[in-house]
Amino acid sequence: MTRRPFLERLAAFNFDRFYTPRTRFLFHFLMWLIFTFLLQITLFFDSSLPLNNTFAFAGRSLICNMTLFYLFFYVVVPHTILRNRIILAILSIPVCIIIWLILNHVCLVFIGRHFKVEAPYYKQGIEAHLHRSIASEISPMNILVGLVPIFYSISPFFFTKIVFDIIRFYSKWFKSEKKTVKLEIEKLNLEKDFLKAQLNPHFLFNTLNNLYGLSLRSDPQTPLVITQLSEMMRYTLYESNAEMVPVAKELEYLKNYVLMEKMRYKNNTDITFNIDDSQVDRQMIAPLLTFTFVENGFKYGLKSKNEGFIKINISVLDNIFYFTIVNDKTEKNTQKEFGGIGHENVRKRLQLLYPEKHELEISDRGKTFYVGLVINLQK
Repeated sequence: MTRRPFLERLAAFNFDRFYTPRTRFLFHFLMWLIFTFLLQITLFFDSSLPLNNTFAFAGRSLICNMTLFYLFFYVVVPHTILRNRIILAILSIPVCIIIWLILNHVCLVFIGRHFKVEAPYYKQGIEAHLHRSIASEISPMNILVGLVPIFYSISPFFFTKIVFDIIRFYSKWFKSEKKTVKLEIEKLNLEKDFLKAQLNPHFLFNTLNNLYGLSLRSDPQTPLVITQLSEMMRYTLYESNAEMVPVAKELEYLKNYVLMEKMRYKNNTDITFNIDDSQVDRQMIAPLLTFTFVENGFKYGLKSKNEGFIKINISVLDNIFYFTIVNDKTEKNTQKEFGGIGHENVRKRLQLLYPEKHELEISDRGKTFYVGLVINLQK
């Protein structure tokens, strides 16, 4: 059993069901606890601060960062960025910095008055705050100077939150896209069924006329034609309802259809149908993708008295499906007449089922009409 890619498994995860208020609280609590503990370890071993000092400075960092974190993501973002108020969002950034600086100043003053700090670097910083007012703390110069240490302090928490939200957004987007594609495929399948309903009576009428002619002549091919017609009807009505069918069956269906159509024309009519199925194994393909082009070829082609022709070539090489059809046409027929809902249906199905795995060329060349299709059948 092959495992799905990591991003696909991640996208399929039900965040809304898992991320309940209780789980959210637990995750936030663990985030702050882990980062605070790591900060304490750093202060204790790298800065050689006593344990009570590490608690004080880690608590100061926790208060400042938590306030800025929740203020930004739960007040600023919902009321500015998510409402497309970009200017207000930009103006809110210095406000958030000022709040962080005020809280940091108050916490350091508290630590200086209630804790004995002996480490020279921290002691010097504490004394500087004890002799400064809040007004000087939030001066423009101090705000600019404080940008780097503030960013350094809050970046782990902001990064964690942003990454988590991106994953959650990607999961919702993936589910939404998957649902949209499913609806589009269902719609196209309805259109395909509509096309089959339009096609079958016309095709059956011609085939039954041919069978009638064969039976009158007591032609020995009559049982074979009946068998071929039966196989085609079974494929059209039942097997082609699947999203994917074996390439071999699709080719057999096209082969039977061309043989049926050939019965309507003289033996010297220029109808060429070449299939190279030497590399056809167990490849799968969306059903009836090329049938619209073949049906249109017989519908609009073979109209010129002396130059009428249809040339169909199909091959599968290295899991690549190649299909081309060229037929004559009268100049009064436009490319639009050749297309209609059938060609549009094929284009949409190719885009949904083989994104970036196909090439389709439909070309009106004046006296001829050309269709070329290449599909990468690899999963």
